[in-house]
Amino acid sequence: MIVSSIGFSCKKEAILHPVEKVPTFLVESFRQSGMSDQEVIQAACDSVPENSILLFDNKTYNIDHTIFVYKSLKFNGPATFRREDQVDYQLTEPAGEDSRQLVLNTTEGLKVRDYFLLTNGQKDYKNTTSMNLITAINGNMVTTFYPIGKFVNGSADYMAGTHFLKDVKFFWVTDRNPGIFPTQTCSFVNLTFDGNRYHNQGSYSWLLHYGILAASKGKTIIDSCTFMNNPAENVLGHNLYISNSSFRNLNGSAIHTSIDRLYVAENEIHSEFINNHFENTNEILSTIGGHSEGCITHSNSGGYYTAKNNTFINVGEAIIGLLYPSVSQNDWGTSEIAFTNNIINTSGRMVYSFGILPGKLENVRIVNNEVFKLNPWDWTNALNYYPDVELENLVNQ
Repeated sequence: MIVSSIGFSCKKEAILHPVEKVPTFLVESFRQSGMSDQEVIQAACDSVPENSILLFDNKTYNIDHTIFVYKSLKFNGPATFRREDQVDYQLTEPAGEDSRQLVLNTTEGLKVRDYFLLTNGQKDYKNTTSMNLITAINGNMVTTFYPIGKFVNGSADYMAGTHFLKDVKFFWVTDRNPGIFPTQTCSFVNLTFDGNRYHNQGSYSWLLHYGILAASKGKTIIDSCTFMNNPAENVLGHNLYISNSSFRNLNGSAIHTSIDRLYVAENEIHSEFINNHFENTNEILSTIGGHSEGCITHSNSGGYYTAKNNTFINVGEAIIGLLYPSVSQNDWGTSEIAFTNNIINTSGRMVYSFGILPGKLENVRIVNNEVFKLNPWDWTNALNYYPDVELENLVNQ
């Protein structure tokens, strides 16, 4: 549309672009008789066009399988997602590390594309070394994508009675083709994620039961959300923009920054954590969970973020995870961290530790925070080794 206006000495033309309506859908409109809450949400995600808004009813949704998000979508509440009570699946026949077919006591409640871990009954991270995937179900037998491999401790003693733990993430932002790195942008606004940790205690492994997994080239926006009672880690990924949200009563980290260097340039990574409240996180030690060293913890390319105007109260062993340079072809390291203007009141350390290794660790600024309580760990040797790291490590209030 062109609107013309004539002045005393000149003619102006203004081009007005029509405002596009964002397609908006009620999640409940996809519900059919007999569908579970997860099936309703998955149907909505799969059916609506790219960049749609999905509106949830103000109710509690029971989530019994991971919801896969294959396109850019906006999820708006108010609503609560609650993870189902864990089902005690067990092997009824022994298996070996090369096995890809497992016989269980039941397969009720399992689906093709459910992920799982096997554990020998220990609740720590020393279960199978990585997640596996169900590709077929025939009676009480499941077929897996990979051979089941070994436990973390190197054993492969899969006797009858070995526990089979289904993984239930609330949302996984990914591509439908596992070989393609995700690029979509998603947002989650005014939602509550209840991890139901007291009924999901088969394992404290950091690999199980993320709240949101979103390692994408696109942004993942989380605003005005609540994460509580999760049995492991909560938000894992990078290019995260998390604001005005609450993380409380968590076994593992609130945020785990991670993205694979093979798929992103260094200048394509940045997250922001602004005006959030973290309290009673990391309640399971990292030696039990296998990760979650900090309330904000790191793995591949775990730096590259800004955290400001947040409050950290009683957040376990450390506020910030391990600081280290790049250690593999998958990792840009933990440079480029700005951690300022936060309120600190915890008996743990400011950072979990340093990896004293050759390589780049620079432009890390952990300064100008209000520190009411903190373990004043002596990092003199590490700071001498990494002169471009500034670390405020003493109570100043």
